[in-house]
Amino acid sequence: MTHAFRSFDDVLRSSSDVLLIAGFAALMMWIFFSAALHVTERDNPDGEMADYYRTVPHAMWVTLLNLSGEAPLDKYTTWGKILTGVIGIFATALFGIPIGILGAGFEELVEERIEEAEAEENGEGGEGDVENGDAQTDPLLVGGSAPALESAPQFEKALYDITEGVGSSFAKWFEVAIYVLIFITVAIGIIQTVEGHEDDFSFMEWFAVIVFTVEYIMRFIGAGADPAFAHISNPLLKRLRFLVSFYSLVDLAAIVPFYAAEALPGSWADRHDEFLRMLRLFRLLKLDKYVPSISLIDDVFRLKKDMLIVTGFAAGTLWVIFSSLLYVGEYHDTENGIDPVPVYGCDDDCTMSDRFRSYVDSLVYTCIHLTGDYPIIEYSSWSRVFNFFMVIAAVGLVSIPSGLVANGFTELVQTTNRHKKGEEIPTGGNAGDDWYEVKLRELEGEPAPPSKLGPAVDGWQIEVNEFLNGEVNPRTGETTHTCQSTSFRIFMLTLIVLNVLAVLLETVPEIDRAVGNQAGNAFDVFEDVSIFFFTLEYALRLFSARKSLEALYSPWVYATTFYGIVDFLSTAPWYVERILLASGFQESADASTIFRIFRIFRLLQLEDFLVAFRKLDNVFRASKDVLKATGLMAVIIWVGCGALFFLFEGSNPNFRECDDSVPLRGEYDDNGTWVPGCYDFETTRDCNESYPGMCEQTSFVNMPDSLYYTAVFLGGEWGLVDFTWGGRFVCMFLCLIGIALYAIPVGSLFDSFGAVIGLAEDEDEE
Repeated sequence: MTHAFRSFDDVLRSSSDVLLIAGFAALMMWIFFSAALHVTERDNPDGEMADYYRTVPHAMWVTLLNLSGEAPLDKYTTWGKILTGVIGIFATALFGIPIGILGAGFEELVEERIEEAEAEENGEGGEGDVENGDAQTDPLLVGGSAPALESAPQFEKALYDITEGVGSSFAKWFEVAIYVLIFITVAIGIIQTVEGHEDDFSFMEWFAVIVFTVEYIMRFIGAGADPAFAHISNPLLKRLRFLVSFYSLVDLAAIVPFYAAEALPGSWADRHDEFLRMLRLFRLLKLDKYVPSISLIDDVFRLKKDMLIVTGFAAGTLWVIFSSLLYVGEYHDTENGIDPVPVYGCDDDCTMSDRFRSYVDSLVYTCIHLTGDYPIIEYSSWSRVFNFFMVIAAVGLVSIPSGLVANGFTELVQTTNRHKKGEEIPTGGNAGDDWYEVKLRELEGEPAPPSKLGPAVDGWQIEVNEFLNGEVNPRTGETTHTCQSTSFRIFMLTLIVLNVLAVLLETVPEIDRAVGNQAGNAFDVFEDVSIFFFTLEYALRLFSARKSLEALYSPWVYATTFYGIVDFLSTAPWYVERILLASGFQESADASTIFRIFRIFRLLQLEDFLVAFRKLDNVFRASKDVLKATGLMAVIIWVGCGALFFLFEGSNPNFRECDDSVPLRGEYDDNGTWVPGCYDFETTRDCNESYPGMCEQTSFVNMPDSLYYTAVFLGGEWGLVDFTWGGRFVCMFLCLIGIALYAIPVGSLFDSFGAVIGLAEDEDEE
């Protein structure tokens, strides 16, 4: 028994005081903003907006969604935009406190009870310790390849080493070339789904298939030296075992359809070549052997098994209950209209009842809502009440299992990488330390090297460095600035802010015309003055880098780390533009705008004034191991789900529009001839063959289009929901686990950012 819901009342009791205060504040905000938006929007010129805010009770529905972080409506009046802006910036965080307390309290209580149960059974807490688990000794899990079997013939060992990238520099370069070719062929496969580009890069496709074929043959022969098959003594059986292995099937799925289509023109494989091309995307899975990501998921589930069982049961139960409630509230809702959904049997004048035809249909939409997204808001009164409880009580709890998987994945990747490297963080070190931090600690307290150009230049470098960065007291470590140094810093800070404002103002046509959008206007003069000072500062920092500890006493280090790159980007576009103009390049309005927008990089120069920017280098270094593994997994999820949406939804009639002259459904004309309708065709291409240029697929038209929508879905926003059943299964996968896995890289960056900033603040306090 999981006792998941028995724990829920314990959470309510233990957090009752905080929940009471936070809940009352959230209720007051909800009522206040509902009343305020009712006043500002009840006379909105847009009829739909006015209808949603016609009374305060009606306004409370959309305001609830606004406070939960959703913004399903956008045609607000000026005052309405101000209010929703305040909601987005301030009120949403406050309103989410009770929800966060419930979710965090539930997770904490479940974890405590699991630890207590384990302590009673084992006398100690924690099974499946990731630090000591067997998974850490698996070379495949730490991103390496096991050495070839010594007993294998030399030729087989050589082929195995080459294909696995071990043993020689040639083998490593061969492996890198294969991975680069994988990315190239995946990109080509995506481009070839665009109409009119089906045969682009066909020569590259031929080359890649030949290379992959040769590689596959090498792997087949080298399988005799693969330690994964060491338990098999018969060489023939080893190769048969290789043929049915995961990576072998991935290779065959990417190669065989190409040869089938070429060898049998007009065959089934040739006719469905567009879909078979999507199998090439499976090649991305081969990268998992080099940077383990997907292969770690089962280890994550084992690591978090007990917590997942309890929280998963709670989440699943809530999903089932709220699906039932929404089905009851909507299956007779014939008042709230929606767009045509021919796949669901409605071609015109459709309502919410056409979406919620069965309980199974309700499961899909409820699953989306439990992620916190509300692409559908046309609910009946009772369904709005059910959704209120879903927003307040369920969303925080249902997100716990996916959060556990994400946290477990991060934990496992970090541990496997530490095991792989066989090293610990040095004494005095912090998360993310690498060559830079190690070298910085070594140089602390060491005097700056003398200039090779003599003592006079040496003195100038010291003076310039102290002018730019201040003088560090060797005893206290405090940095002090002279009056001139402080004035210069304030001047540069003001100049940066004014430059960013200038970029923004230049994009407003009325302001640009008022200033005079011709060469030599006030904006251009200000830009020239700014460039002089930014260039001067960059040159001075390069000159004095030999005396700057943060630059490791090296101009090259300064120029190639975050500080120098930002300073370079703040000036380089201006010089590039001037060089192009001097070369006879005709400046167009678009080109000028592009170069102007590049100036926004100057915002990053605030790194000299804010610790948040100064520590960005540390943030990326602290996250690099997790980013490498989870970044690959995010790409695989994005491209893989994008391909599935393209296959399932590329001809979905729900996303098809036809000319008014085309009937929606087939009918007999005056001569008794059957005339097919817009929604009768299996594909939009077939529709255009009968009605040239009159049929259009509005979504998932090709892979780039599908990847765009999938990226939006993975961000937690569902702009489209009326999928076929194939698309619905992909949708539910993303809702249940895909979005959480995809978000790990970003989450890792935020965690590292917080940790690095916290360490910096601790250092400042000391």
